[in-house]
Amino acid sequence: MRPFGVFALLGLLGPAAALAQGLVGPETCKACHPQAYEAWRETAHARASEAVPDKSRADPRCGSCHSPDLERGVSGVSCEACHGPGQFYAASHVMRDRELSRLVGLVDPGERTCLRCHNESTPSLERFDYLRRLSFIEHGGDHPRPTKKPGAGEPPRPPSPGVP
Repeated sequence: MRPFGVFALLGLLGPAAALAQGLVGPETCKACHPQAYEAWRETAHARASEAVPDKSRADPRCGSCHSPDLERGVSGVSCEACHGPGQFYAASHVMRDRELSRLVGLVDPGERTCLRCHNESTPSLERFDYLRRLSFIEHGGDHPRPTKKPGAGEPPRPPSPGVP
């Protein structure tokens, strides 16, 4: 994409993308990413809302991590809880353009994304270890596994070649 085109698009979509709360749901993601969808369905994230005891399901402290998009009809921790609302990036012509998809809201999640929920203030039997737990959320081999813990200020890890 030419620099002028990026700036023009930012001027038009930037404010809308920043405020985007439009979820498309995991079924929409499945259309282009069936392997990732099927792998996700087998994870604890897909069933995260089931892990909350009935008496705690109405507690926003639990729901904010176990079902962050429940008010929008999405149970568990789905694609957009980590990758951002897909309203502006889910279209196939946008997803084919790595720069554009990120410009309009696609997030490349990393350790900081996980730490929004997996931190010292959440109930857990053990301390969260990003590199050790990463294998539990890999979905369909979409992204390479980091070999070292990212340092402060390091750019996010890029996806595999050919994967938006």
